[in-house]
Amino acid sequence: MLLNYLNKNSPRIILVFLLLTYFIPNLKSIDRIGNQWLYLSIINLFGVFLIHFKYESNFKLFLIQKKQILKWYFLFFITGLISILTTGNLSESIITLNQYFNSFFALYLMIFFLNEIKHPENFVVGILLFLLLAEIYFSFLPIINDISSGTLKFRSITYSGLAANINITSFSLALKTPILFYFIVKAKNFYKKIFLSIVLIITLYIIYILGTRGALLGLLISIGAYIFYLIIYSKKIKNNLTSLYLIIISVIISIIFNLISSSYDNSTSVIDRASTISISTNDGSVNQRLRYYKQGLNQFLESPFFGVGIGNWKLKSISYDKNDIFGYTVPYHAHNDFIQILVEQGIFGFAFYLLVFISFVFIILREKLIFKNDLYIFILASFLIFLLDSNLNFPIARPISQLQFILLLALVSVNQNHKK
Repeated sequence: MLLNYLNKNSPRIILVFLLLTYFIPNLKSIDRIGNQWLYLSIINLFGVFLIHFKYESNFKLFLIQKKQILKWYFLFFITGLISILTTGNLSESIITLNQYFNSFFALYLMIFFLNEIKHPENFVVGILLFLLLAEIYFSFLPIINDISSGTLKFRSITYSGLAANINITSFSLALKTPILFYFIVKAKNFYKKIFLSIVLIITLYIIYILGTRGALLGLLISIGAYIFYLIIYSKKIKNNLTSLYLIIISVIISIIFNLISSSYDNSTSVIDRASTISISTNDGSVNQRLRYYKQGLNQFLESPFFGVGIGNWKLKSISYDKNDIFGYTVPYHAHNDFIQILVEQGIFGFAFYLLVFISFVFIILREKLIFKNDLYIFILASFLIFLLDSNLNFPIARPISQLQFILLLALVSVNQNHKK
């Protein structure tokens, strides 16, 4: 009985285990991503064995040719492999190459197994909602404890939850916010809509407390996607005014709660934090990122074709930023995945990675997915939030961020029509 269940549901089980990377603890290590990459590599191996022995498909490598996104990601990985020829530190290159290899195989497995599921959209949004609920639990619990003890702190690392970094947590929550909007719209039971609205209030409140300005911009993308949905499907609005009212009320309540919290501990409110969003070099965070971008582009011009070697920017950047380094803080990442790839893997690695993003949008537009299924309006919003994150931070180095992005890539790849 159990074996029959496992055999029948093996695609879902493998996909769930891939996303359980989210919950791998740090095990007393400084950064949990090492443990997460290790776990992901083990699950990837199990997935490959399952495909080989159960489906007798020799891994179905033809998928690389048929699936645009998978093909570009594979070529992106190959450019990373080639860039080892120019690397200054082989061990760093191997570590980063292994991460990209695991991301590629996770993408391959997700595409393969989502193809085996009857309604992949339902599975994907369901798993994203589950991850959101888990994430707000681990972040909101310490917030509640600090509120009860009167020690609430703005942008405290204590509230980072599963990600162990407030910026990663903020963007992870923001990425799933459009999916939450979708669930509120689609829920037919009024009490389910109320529950989901409460989840939305808590999600927004956590993002406000964490205070990541990029994530606040991500929320604007979510709201923009919802407005776009209302325009495209205007005929449905009259039948679903309850969802519209609940979303508006949830946004207002979350802001009110944040204003009340900030008045108690004299911290920055979401309105104050949002008002500081700018590209002014007077802002320390903005100035630092712009400095990193300039340094990366200068290095690219010195070696435009093969780069400095995958994983080596963290070492090369020290010579550029040595006059601005304080203490032991070094520019470990360029805070822009595209610029870092450009520097490390050259113009070809950058082009192939960019084509992954372009293909995502191209497939949605070519297959007219947003008109066939309104879910893809919200999927596209989540994609744009990840794109924003990629231009401000380094989600490609974080399994939590990368796996959510890969899940979106896989879902769209499943809808690619090969006959066109």
